[in-house]
Amino acid sequence: MTIGHRHISTREMNILDFVRKLTQGAFLIPSFQREFVWDPEDIIKLWDSIYRFYPVGSILYWKTDISLHIHRKLGGWILPEDDRGVSRGEEERVYILDGQQRATSLLVSLLGRQTGIRGRSAFDGSLYFDAATATFFFAKAFERRRREVDERFLIPLGDLLESHSAFRASIDDRAGNDQAVRDNLLQLSRVFTDYNLSFICIRGFDIPAVREIFERINQEGKGLNSMDLMIARTFRNYEYMVEDDL
Repeated sequence: MTIGHRHISTREMNILDFVRKLTQGAFLIPSFQREFVWDPEDIIKLWDSIYRFYPVGSILYWKTDISLHIHRKLGGWILPEDDRGVSRGEEERVYILDGQQRATSLLVSLLGRQTGIRGRSAFDGSLYFDAATATFFFAKAFERRRREVDERFLIPLGDLLESHSAFRASIDDRAGNDQAVRDNLLQLSRVFTDYNLSFICIRGFDIPAVREIFERINQEGKGLNSMDLMIARTFRNYEYMVEDDL
């Protein structure tokens, strides 16, 4: 494959639209990527940045007609080839090369117990927003929080995924006479309507080129260790499905 066939394009997508695509399996993870490594504090920091309308970096994905026989869905779970997230009549697949940690965090935060992270079955990723303090917290802290603030101020983010319009209509009732709480709830609502994530799509690349791109861009943040690099550099697409150890 010559480099003359390569293309790069950019787009933006609303958080709700992106998460809905994630739930549909529209994005896959090449198995040469490491699994989900973020801590709960990293997930909270991501949402705090989004709430403040800070940029959180772009999502890089590879759109291709190459079928990787080994791949994962978000959260680290192996998918069989027949469940590769390809819609009927669609031949191209979409693999996230950079942004797996952010994408998984968004999905788990909004779906909670409906999804999961491989190796963390005891972790309930359901995320809540405390409108009294404009902070995010996980489900395990709900009982403590409800003893400190009005329960109406504690918002499961999954409610906004299910019905943002219903949440928007309930803001005045939830906030009562507390203007600060109302402002915080309005800002949370604005996140789900006005905050767009940036996406970079590459097409026309073969597996060796994609491996090289992955290695180059994933040296930031939580850097790849020697084993991560070895897996990426030696990856090849087998002619049959190969399961790794679960």
